[in-house]
Amino acid sequence: MATCPSSVMVAQSDTGWPGTVQVAGWCSTCGGSAPAPAAWAEPPQVEHQPAPCTVPGKAIALCATITDDGQVAKARVYFKPAGEKFYSFVEMEFGGINYCATLPAPREGKVKSIDYYLQAIDDTFESARTSTYTMAVQPEGVCEFPPLEKDAARAAAVVVHATSAKQGKKLPDGFLAAGVTFVADEH
Repeated sequence: MATCPSSVMVAQSDTGWPGTVQVAGWCSTCGGSAPAPAAWAEPPQVEHQPAPCTVPGKAIALCATITDDGQVAKARVYFKPAGEKFYSFVEMEFGGINYCATLPAPREGKVKSIDYYLQAIDDTFESARTSTYTMAVQPEGVCEFPPLEKDAARAAAVVVHATSAKQGKKLPDGFLAAGVTFVADEH
């Protein structure tokens, strides 16, 4: 076969002609060259200032600027108590300027730090994620600028999703369950 990129190559398109490709409004036979797929979609850009610490007993607000050449389909914060095996996640919501999510409050004496990362997926299924960050859980006064959720309604309505059926049906013990709905993985 000729120079069609594998991501757009088909044996027979819906036009009925073998070797014809129709993608995003253009049609090309595989005997010619096709536009580069890289021009179609770029992964989202996720800009986040990591939170070095938080305090026990208070819900956490994490925000990021997420941009894309198309539409951002999903944005999530994956988190777990440091040392645990499985991540949980919360959905981020667009607030007009950036995307934010509320994490449940860490329990005092139960978790020393939280590992987390942000991930965004666009409408063409391109994805991007940040590095994994570690946020220490420190007493008030020690953590100078904790990223606390200031909206009481959001802090009282946190929905946490499991990423594995092995997590069971409840929030990890390192977090306070008050105001939190835990959605177990169904797979």
